Amino acid sequence: MEYKNIRTVFFAFWVVALGWLAGCKTANAPADANAEAATVQYKSMAPQRVDIRGSIFQSRYDQGQVMLEVEGFGSTPDSRYNRAYVLVLPTTQIVDPEGKTISLSELRQGQDVAIVLRGGGRGNFVGVGVARKVWLEQRL
Repeated sequence: MEYKNIRTVFFAFWVVALGWLAGCKTANAPADANAEAATVQYKSMAPQRVDIRGSIFQSRYDQGQVMLEVEGFGSTPDSRYNRAYVLVLPTTQIVDPEGKTISLSELRQGQDVAIVLRGGGRGNFVGVGVARKVWLEQRL
């Protein structure tokens, strides 16, 4: 290959790479007053901003670990992901609405939860990660 062709291919590669990077979006939605007014209130010990807030859609248990599929209630500024696949270890702290620590075996399908992931999780709209702390919530 000639020097001119290598330069052209290299330039084309960088144009494509810059276009791909410019198209990426962050997973954090901007907070506006209208979206906050429309959110549902919960009886919970969880902070206002969490990685995923939603309902447990599916739960799988294997060798002392639980894999949860959590479906968000819609895009809100208080939740980073719309859906998340969360690994809950036996060492994960799970808190009920009264602030008491509960067992891993008490997590059931259909419960409302708020979860903070270790390292903030991975993904843009669908989060994948290991739970640092799980709060059970009750809708008011």
